[in-house]
Amino acid sequence: MRTTRTRFAALGAVALLGLTGCGAAVGEEPVGPNGLPQQLVWSTYNVGTGTYNDLAAIANTLTNEEGVQVRLMTADTGIGRLAPLVNGTVDYSRAGDEYYYAFEGDYEYASPEWGPQDLRMVWAPLGNYGLLVREDSGIDSFADLEGKRFPELTANTSINNKMEGFLNYGGLTGEDVQKVPVSYGEQIAALEAGQIDALYQNVVGSNIDELASTHDVKWLGFDDPDPARYETWEELMPMVSVGEVTDGAGMEKGESARVLEYTIPLTTLASRDADEVYHLVKSMVEHYERYGTTTPDTHRFSFDAVLKEPLVVPFHEGTVRYFEERGVWTEELERKNQELVERGERMREGWPGVVESSSEETLAQDWAEWKKTELDTELDTEPTEGTDDEN
Repeated sequence: MRTTRTRFAALGAVALLGLTGCGAAVGEEPVGPNGLPQQLVWSTYNVGTGTYNDLAAIANTLTNEEGVQVRLMTADTGIGRLAPLVNGTVDYSRAGDEYYYAFEGDYEYASPEWGPQDLRMVWAPLGNYGLLVREDSGIDSFADLEGKRFPELTANTSINNKMEGFLNYGGLTGEDVQKVPVSYGEQIAALEAGQIDALYQNVVGSNIDELASTHDVKWLGFDDPDPARYETWEELMPMVSVGEVTDGAGMEKGESARVLEYTIPLTTLASRDADEVYHLVKSMVEHYERYGTTTPDTHRFSFDAVLKEPLVVPFHEGTVRYFEERGVWTEELERKNQELVERGERMREGWPGVVESSSEETLAQDWAEWKKTELDTELDTEPTEGTDDEN
């Protein structure tokens, strides 16, 4: 695995970075016989992250096998990854939980400039993420974070919510730690410099692997099943579950840790051409063997491994068509998907009225109250069948 991760550094150069002159071309590229345009632009996390590495491997494969040039535009913030999708600069975005917040119009998206967005999931690989500390930090559990220097990530509500959930698991809140403002991409340097005592990362990736090669590190684990420890998670991070990993950075053979498991999906707008989305996911599946072992996480992009249940945001109709073709799309999944589609429609219909009747200071709270009254109460009274397969 060490060889695989090191070897991946060469792939970063293959993905085409920068967007000079390509913004106007988005959505205007001629479609080839494979059903795909000649050029696509995707936004994602910074170079060196596991999320970026995965997409670089897929971009390289689509270029070699389908002749599709995929450009990767990176950003260190949620809005930086989603704004280009909404304004048409990029075609697809592999974003963190901001895809969910933007769909709902929550947090920084509860503003007149944003509001609920008509987003769809395209492909949803699962991944593992957690809190890493140095072995010599004296931090052996989440409770030990009390009084420590704790990162507060700039313009990154999704991860900050998870970090709050981590503290709650340890019986703490944000008031029990020393919060240090830092961007997602600056965390590793800040940990090495002693500016923070813990950091949030994908458990695999060239940047975190490099850190583990020069420092003894460990991942804090969620080993206690007591429901009381997780009682705030449904509100803070409804799309996550706990999963066990054995191949995280810094782990010895036979070592494991229980960390978060959730999807950072490839997303797009609902208006994206269904034929294009269908052919894109079909190409990723058909050429999976070309990239499936390139990074520690690309095996999660396989057809068998990806999430197929719409948990908080609906799947795009092009993806649904492919799932139907493969025989994995059930009536229950269709029901859940349509419920989310209808939820989005009702939110976008109700949003202008809430904006008009609210001040800038009260908009977020008024919007939350509107959803609770108009949507959540209704859902609570409707009978449902089956259970959610939480990631």
